[in-house]
Amino acid sequence: MAAFIKLEDSPMFQNQVSFLEHTAEEVKERCQTLYIGSKTFLKALGEAYIGDNSFAASLEAFGGGQDDPISVSIGGPVVSKFINAFSELANFKEMLLSQVEHLLVDRLMHFMDVDLQDVKESRRQLNIARYTYDQAREKFVSLKKNTRGDVVAELEKDLQNSKSAFEKRRFELVTALMNIEAKKKYEFLESISAIMDAHLRYFKLGYDLLSQLEPFIHQVLTYAQQSKELANVEQERLEKRIQEFRTKAEIDTLRASSNIEPSTNAGSIHVGMNLDKNVEALLQSSTQGEVETIKQGYLLKRSSSRADWKRRFFVLDSQGTLYYYGNKDNKPMGSQHQHTASADYSNVFAKFRIRHSRSLSFSEEASGYHTVDLRTSTIKMDTEDTDLRLCFRIISPVRTYTLQAENGADRMDWVKKINAVIRSLFNSHIQQQVL
Repeated sequence: MAAFIKLEDSPMFQNQVSFLEHTAEEVKERCQTLYIGSKTFLKALGEAYIGDNSFAASLEAFGGGQDDPISVSIGGPVVSKFINAFSELANFKEMLLSQVEHLLVDRLMHFMDVDLQDVKESRRQLNIARYTYDQAREKFVSLKKNTRGDVVAELEKDLQNSKSAFEKRRFELVTALMNIEAKKKYEFLESISAIMDAHLRYFKLGYDLLSQLEPFIHQVLTYAQQSKELANVEQERLEKRIQEFRTKAEIDTLRASSNIEPSTNAGSIHVGMNLDKNVEALLQSSTQGEVETIKQGYLLKRSSSRADWKRRFFVLDSQGTLYYYGNKDNKPMGSQHQHTASADYSNVFAKFRIRHSRSLSFSEEASGYHTVDLRTSTIKMDTEDTDLRLCFRIISPVRTYTLQAENGADRMDWVKKINAVIRSLFNSHIQQQVL
């Protein structure tokens, strides 16, 4: 609608004012709807900002940038770059949040609370001034011809003052309405376009950041794929080894139950009468640094101080040593091992692979093992103080070990091989004395 062409207080003028006031009320209703949506949008941006920071913090707590074995195994040194990127994106979002709040929400609140409120207040003041003007006019026009001059002058002065106040309030309302009309043309377009520009800069900053990170992201994806393929190969190898181990264990059990000597890891122990010779050969090979396992497995060991039984893992090796492990709370010890970095990704992952790659391993020292001295020991199948049928004893001058196997074949196999080791150690000692 065009600006006021005529400013006289005419019916056309009042109609125009009334129309503009009605328009202002409609604008107010629409502003309230926009304000609710803007506050929801602002809240969503705030939650997204908090979410970005929370995710970056959770990545860091998960292992990003840390140097402990678990963090390294899940790619912590590599993920630290992604954590920095998420933190930067959160900073960009915080900037966008601030701009939306300042350029849209705050300006919208000012328009409703100040500009539109000015119209309402101007209308209230105009109604008061109109009422005062109407009262003064009625008093003045109701004067009689014989009214004293001083009274007429006083009422005429009041009429002029009230008319002047009315005109002032009338033009204040016009100014407030025209302010609304003017701001309708630019205020909202300016705010919305400024928000769009803020989004443009937000996405551009994010795009530039991620574009710089894109080669690294692709390298990490390729590395992860290679690691996945390698893990699948290792898993297949493990499954094959498990199957071979179970098959060998079943064959050994069948051979032991048929009085046939089971195979060893060294593949050197054959059947029955050749056992001593094979054990001697293994003991001689161990002098050259080749330590191999003759037999290993679980046995029940009776406690020396109490009459209870403990399940222990025993190992008989080619050095003629029999030892078992106690149940200690073992912590994994990190052992560093190198991987060969590919030429394409060596710059990115060489340091990560060489310096930080660790595997979990358990050393014998950490496992708390105990040695049974077989050099001066004998072995007996009978047990003097127990009626359990699967027991045997290892007797030494220092201590007697009462052990129990899980089945008869396993007991016979342990007894035969320990006896063979004891005889081989004795023969070796005799030969050394002769020499």
